Amino acid sequence: MEQEYAIVALVIVITVGTTATEIFKQYMKSKSANKSGQQTEELNLLRQHNNELKQRIATLEKIVTEPEYELKQQINSL
Repeated sequence: MEQEYAIVALVIVITVGTTATEIFKQYMKSKSANKSGQQTEELNLLRQHNNELKQRIATLEKIVTEPEYELKQQINSL
């Protein structure tokens, strides 16, 4: 009789353990997918910000290299 209870208990422990393991695997997959999605979104925002900064720098370079700007600097230095 005790042997039957031990077998039933063993089957229950194996079933619960396997189920818990599979639930944990699914949880980790969903957490990982969520995190990578956030990282992708953040990366896209950083790329967009980087492109905006490049455009601003190009505009500033254009202003500084214009002959009129150099002439103004020479006049101001006098």
